[in-house]
Amino acid sequence: MSRWTRHARVLGICWRAAVASEVEYRFNFLSNVALSTFWMVWAAAGASVYFRFTGVVAGWTHAEVLVVIGLFFALNGIRQALLQPNLERMTDYVRRGTLDFLLTKPFDAQLLVSLRQVRVNNLLDPVLGLALATVGMVLSGRGVSPAALAAFLFLLACAMLLMYALTVVLMALSVVLVAAEELDRVSFAFVELSRFPVDLYRNPAQAVLTIVPVAFLTTYPAAALLGRLDAYLLLLAPAVATGSVVLATWAWRRALRSYAGASA
Repeated sequence: MSRWTRHARVLGICWRAAVASEVEYRFNFLSNVALSTFWMVWAAAGASVYFRFTGVVAGWTHAEVLVVIGLFFALNGIRQALLQPNLERMTDYVRRGTLDFLLTKPFDAQLLVSLRQVRVNNLLDPVLGLALATVGMVLSGRGVSPAALAAFLFLLACAMLLMYALTVVLMALSVVLVAAEELDRVSFAFVELSRFPVDLYRNPAQAVLTIVPVAFLTTYPAAALLGRLDAYLLLLAPAVATGSVVLATWAWRRALRSYAGASA
């Protein structure tokens, strides 16, 4: 069995256990779906205010902005389902010393700490977000070519890697600071900035959001789907995503050097 196959198998066991413990509360799942649907519809309706007296804002139509909003809800749903529950537990791991048990297991500690938990209540959010993005595509009247769809999926994968890298960096920060609270708010703020196309922001905010790089989360994947993406971004996005993961891994390992453990 290869190393990555073993990792996938262990994570699958952890996820099944997490899902089994949460499906007991089915009403929470249904209420969260209803609440997510409400906020998504509210956001889509609210965006129409910007187009009350014009059909285009900063080169984006209302239908095209809906695609970006839909991708925001999809990515934020992935963040809430796979990344947030692990980030929320990190401070407790450090304070109570239970991080020691995870570090001594014969498994990649970074993957175990960052992907061990899953939140069932948000698993449908990505589907709702993609549904809104589909509605936006239909309203825009643009067709989707196989090349555009492939570019979109590729950039969406890069966006998920960026979110994962941010989560690992925040986990490393919690190891160093120990008393850090609610670091997941930083993660949410990062994703929240991608709710609208970065072109709608004025400079220097637009330049900052491109460099950070918030634009790679929703603006560029949406542009790929709409067939308006600059080709060079298909080369830049994987470089940015890979570099972010490498940097996050370095930060995690550096933070563990300063971790004394529960017995210290």
